[in-house]
Amino acid sequence: MRWRKTACILLAATVLMTSTEHVTATISNIQSQKAQNEKELNNIKSKISNLEGQKSALNNEVSGLNDELTNTLLNIEVLESDLADKEVEIQEAEIAYEEAKATEERQYEDMKLRIQYLYESGNDSYLEILLTSDSIADLVNRVDYAEELQEYDNRLLDEYKAAKQAVIELQARLEQEKEELLEMQAQLEEEKANLQNMIARKKSEIADFDSQLSAARAKVSEYQQKIKEQNAQIKRLQEEAARAEAAKRAAKNAAKRAAAASSDDSGNSGASASRTYEDDDDDDNDGGGSSGSSSGGGGGSTSSGGGSGGSIASYGLQFVGYPYVSGGNSLTNGTDCSGFVNLVHAHFGISTPRQSGALAGGGQAVSESDKQPGDVVCYFGHVGIYIGNNQIVHASTERSGIKVSNMYYRSIRCIRRYW
Repeated sequence: MRWRKTACILLAATVLMTSTEHVTATISNIQSQKAQNEKELNNIKSKISNLEGQKSALNNEVSGLNDELTNTLLNIEVLESDLADKEVEIQEAEIAYEEAKATEERQYEDMKLRIQYLYESGNDSYLEILLTSDSIADLVNRVDYAEELQEYDNRLLDEYKAAKQAVIELQARLEQEKEELLEMQAQLEEEKANLQNMIARKKSEIADFDSQLSAARAKVSEYQQKIKEQNAQIKRLQEEAARAEAAKRAAKNAAKRAAAASSDDSGNSGASASRTYEDDDDDDNDGGGSSGSSSGGGGGSTSSGGGSGGSIASYGLQFVGYPYVSGGNSLTNGTDCSGFVNLVHAHFGISTPRQSGALAGGGQAVSESDKQPGDVVCYFGHVGIYIGNNQIVHASTERSGIKVSNMYYRSIRCIRRYW
């Protein structure tokens, strides 16, 4: 009867051992799945970090583009004001031309009347002067007066003709300046459109990143939930395994005690029983004893050089007539306004910013009264080099290229000196 009881206890212990092994295997399988989920979670977090970095870079680009757009809009606004002023100047020049033309015609008509009076009758007029003169001195005076009057008329007429020609030349210059301003306006409008398109495209990319980030964060939540559930499963199974291990030890001890009792019946109880109780804990670590998790988830510049302002201005004048090329970097093959200033200064070892806006903020500030050849005259969205006599040399537009202009042909922003 005792042997039957012992056999039952041993069978129960065997079943408990098998159950413990199964739980241990299940825990190992869940831990493996959890490790894979943690790996995927870390990959998604890394992807999110990368997406956020790219999005941040795009936001910085958009911020920079918005600044450029703001400057371009300001330049357009100033240019439109300059164009309005230029229209007024042209209208005033047209009025001055009509006045000069009318004055010239009136003077010409007056002179014709005087000439007709003096010369239409041939020598009779001089004979009349001779006969009506009181003396030789009076005669000489009257003849001199007639000749002086003629010279005066001719001189005055020449002056009126010169005044009219000056107005014609002024009109031509104003019309040319207006055309250049219109061309600059067209370039700025194109720049504005390009910037707006770039900003729209970048914002679309940011929206795409937002969509990717939203999906990735949803995945993070999904994997975090899975890992949370797996941790709960592992904890529950570890507790179950601990209980099974305790039951297994109890069954083994019971079996040992039963075996000891059976030995006592056959006369071998004392020493066997003693050994039995001494070895009760020999197999305490037979089951899946470790409950630790094997997650496997692991882890505007300026610098002075040689060259005086006069030599800078003289060098810049050598390139009058060469082409304007937006973004170009050759004084002979083509460059834009800031490139022209940059390249001319670089010839003398002087470093200047490459953008017109930055040129207006670098170097040394100079008042208009203290300006000297070689200074940089800065406009809104444009720059040129002062050459003296209120003139600049600059890369103007694609149509006119590098040329000399009146420095006051548009609103001046500031004057800077880099030499």
